[in-house]
Amino acid sequence: MSATTGRGPAPSRRTRAELRALLIEAGLEVLREDGLGTGAEQLTFKRVFDRVAATDGVRVTNASVIGRIWKNQADFQSAVLATVATDELDEQGRSVLAATIPFVVTVDRSTPAARRSALREVMRLAAGANLVVGTNSRNWATVIGVWALASGARGTGTSDEIYEAMRAGHAAVEARSVAAAEAMMGLLGLRIRPPFHVRQFCAACTALVEGCALRDRAEAGIRGIVLPTGPDGADQDWTLLGVGMDALADQFFEIDPDWPAGAPS
Repeated sequence: MSATTGRGPAPSRRTRAELRALLIEAGLEVLREDGLGTGAEQLTFKRVFDRVAATDGVRVTNASVIGRIWKNQADFQSAVLATVATDELDEQGRSVLAATIPFVVTVDRSTPAARRSALREVMRLAAGANLVVGTNSRNWATVIGVWALASGARGTGTSDEIYEAMRAGHAAVEARSVAAAEAMMGLLGLRIRPPFHVRQFCAACTALVEGCALRDRAEAGIRGIVLPTGPDGADQDWTLLGVGMDALADQFFEIDPDWPAGAPS
């Protein structure tokens, strides 16, 4: 039977969602401390149950989890790895919106040139926000490792479970990214260039962000680019990521001639 160490409710008194969240967080802490290694082998139920008992005073048994929350240990490992990746992307999305929305809703959009200039600034700001999250994150190297693990050995039961778990989580994140890009297009009077799709732009930017953020943690050269892109040609600080995202935006978007002129009120 499940018991407690004297602190906190027993698993049977917690909802499935509460117990799941508790064990996922414990699994994430194990990954943060030990890294991914060659896989999720260190994410055993025993290690995670021991951590929960030590930190939360809750003793969990296989019987309270297997068949109730996850079908087996591999299913739990897949859930933890998917969570670490999707949570990071969610944090990036929130940071990008916080950095760009105040600018987009107040910028001059009265001419095609002003709108193209605004798009460039959005890419610069978005790149900076992405790099802050990527380089400050405790999880970023693990995120990249999870993607490699999920894609590098397809055809095995565990790797396919990890891939499917991540795909499901990323589908929701991707949908939010597409919605944000479409909102930006509406605000700046842009449209996607045929034959591209907004989803492709988001995928390309995500891949660029992942690579640049990883390299930024290990070597110089991603930051410190100065370009005369500010008002009246003033110098602005850019990153290699921002330059790349601006180039992508130039290829994927074009001015929409049917957009209402002078949209900002």
